[in-house]
Amino acid sequence: MEFPLLLVVTPAVILWLLYSNHQAARAALAAPETAAPDQSWKGVLTRLRPTPFWPVWILSLVGVVGLAGYLAKGEWTDLSEARLLSRNFYGALRVADDQESGVRELAHGTISHGEQYLDPAQRRRPLTYYAADTGIGLLMTELEKNKGAIWLGVIGLGTGSMAAWGRAGDMIRFYEINERVLDIARTQFTFLADCASHTEVVLGDARLSLEREPAQQFDVLVVDAFSGDSIPIHLLTREAFEVYFRHLKPDGILAVHVSNSYLDLAPPVAALARQMGREAHLVQNEEDDRTRTFPADWVLVGDHESERFPWIKDKESTITLKSGLRIWTDDFSNLWQILNL
Repeated sequence: MEFPLLLVVTPAVILWLLYSNHQAARAALAAPETAAPDQSWKGVLTRLRPTPFWPVWILSLVGVVGLAGYLAKGEWTDLSEARLLSRNFYGALRVADDQESGVRELAHGTISHGEQYLDPAQRRRPLTYYAADTGIGLLMTELEKNKGAIWLGVIGLGTGSMAAWGRAGDMIRFYEINERVLDIARTQFTFLADCASHTEVVLGDARLSLEREPAQQFDVLVVDAFSGDSIPIHLLTREAFEVYFRHLKPDGILAVHVSNSYLDLAPPVAALARQMGREAHLVQNEEDDRTRTFPADWVLVGDHESERFPWIKDKESTITLKSGLRIWTDDFSNLWQILNL
């Protein structure tokens, strides 16, 4: 709400200041400094008479009013269609149903944090960034075919979409910093309630929680805690990766969701993997409206993954490590080097 308001107020204030300064300059040039302005109605009309700048003022005013109307319409649409609106220290959350697509969506600001089908017969299907054709979807499908019970850790809860991959006998442990997200996942979505696995949620900063816990021995640890396009750097440093691999089994896999409109996060992850003696594979997928699959970038990090999962060779994309790219640590990171220019 504040951003659209700022877009309207800022040009309005600038326009008023320019107009006021213009009027003051006219008055200063038209009369001696000691002369008091004529406050009669004739004097006011004289000061308001048209000048060569009037078309500019009028067009600018029309533009500001038009922008205000356009933004107000969009805000009203969002507010009227929302099932739930919530806001706290971590940002604004919105839950809305799209009857045309038949899904319910959780959005953090303008970024989708998961969807679920409204149809009870389909609501257990993982969608968006977690669908079957995404990197994490392909990995989970392969593990479920060739492995027994899976112990899964997930940093970032969202709607609880990753719970859709849980089977009877599996265990899933979520780490979520925003208690309001947990409330929404439990009351507005059913991924957690429908999950056949044992699930648990740890509230608090994921890295701090993992640092305090004994080694969990996860088969897969998913890092998907980025709010929109903001990056919690402390989750992508060497020290953080050391914590992650302490909690993974020797053959465990770290799956990092790096989809981002402005930053290429794959190279820092790949550089960390290389330094730690592990492989990093970027798996990308195309959008598919039929299955509600979003385009997603996942980096899968582990030991000899290409040998264990032959499909990776067909699915992976090249990760380009720019010269001079330093390893990110708790004391150093450089977003400028990974800008998508």
